[in-house]
Amino acid sequence: MADTKRQSIQGKIAIPKMGPNKDVVDGDSMLYKAVGARIKITCAPDNTTLEGTLFTTCNITNAIAINTASAPPNPSATLSSQPGDYHIIPFAHILSFELVGPGERVPESGPGFDGALPSIAKVDMEALKAREEHTIREMKKKDAMRGKGVTKEAQEIFDFFARTLPTRWHETTIIINDSVLLQKPYSLEDLKAPKDKQQSLAQVRKVLENFYQRKKAQGNNRAPVATPIAPRKGG
Repeated sequence: MADTKRQSIQGKIAIPKMGPNKDVVDGDSMLYKAVGARIKITCAPDNTTLEGTLFTTCNITNAIAINTASAPPNPSATLSSQPGDYHIIPFAHILSFELVGPGERVPESGPGFDGALPSIAKVDMEALKAREEHTIREMKKKDAMRGKGVTKEAQEIFDFFARTLPTRWHETTIIINDSVLLQKPYSLEDLKAPKDKQQSLAQVRKVLENFYQRKKAQGNNRAPVATPIAPRKGG
């Protein structure tokens, strides 16, 4: 019964005209008006057919997003609570589409994003920019904590100091407390500090002694490797 009453509008997708700063989807186009509705699209290059809810159309990326998961029993629920299986389809890959269900919309709303249910929130560009800058800072911070051209043990020593003391790299030299230098091969004898920083030097020395003591203890606790016995010749 429902199948005989459902809407069925078919048509070819008009690819946006390419011009200076004008790769757009017309606000009066069927795709734009179908946001929030159930559609069926045929895609190039292998004539794949997808059916689902048209989540959005984007005239910046020249693509649509379609959710092919089954329609939820309560379309008005929040977007995060609804199942999703999203596919991004470039405009140029859409061969044809069919509107198979009107979907749920805000009463008396116009076409497009504003009337879609669940609602599509505006993108907070300032928040995205701040998040991007924070991510870049964290990546640079992590990169600064990795020694360049140093051994695995040297990095372990650095990480051991960095747990409790301000520690940074200067090429292959580890600088602790902005005053104590630990150079290759990173033994106790390789610690250096100005005369007025002997207290800091003593603190760093204790930490390094602790590192080597733990490393030695870990080595002693390892199970010995069994040596295979060669078979006797001649039986």
